[in-house]
Amino acid sequence: MIINGVEFDIDFTDADILEKIENGSKEIYQKAEELKENKDLSPAEGIRQECKILKDFLDYVLGDGTSEKLFKGKDSLQQCLQAYEDIINARTIQYNEFQARVSKYSPDRLKR
Repeated sequence: MIINGVEFDIDFTDADILEKIENGSKEIYQKAEELKENKDLSPAEGIRQECKILKDFLDYVLGDGTSEKLFKGKDSLQQCLQAYEDIINARTIQYNEFQARVSKYSPDRLKR
């Protein structure tokens, strides 16, 4: 898959990768809720903090240094959210393709 112009080979049927995505996504939502409670942040600092949360996820799932490769130090919330969405959407697509393959071998289908 390609994220922000950088190609990654991700196997979403790998249990370790799925576990990282699940744990990392929970962490995103938890930290985002905590961030909402901080009313003292300027809009710009809020964006920086939101980007950090998403970049930490990318580094956790795809390896240290991934966020630097993707964003080169920029804190664009649009780009960070897009990268997260790309991973989640690719996971869904790959999962659905896998389920279609597996369903070919279901016991009911094999009886036909």
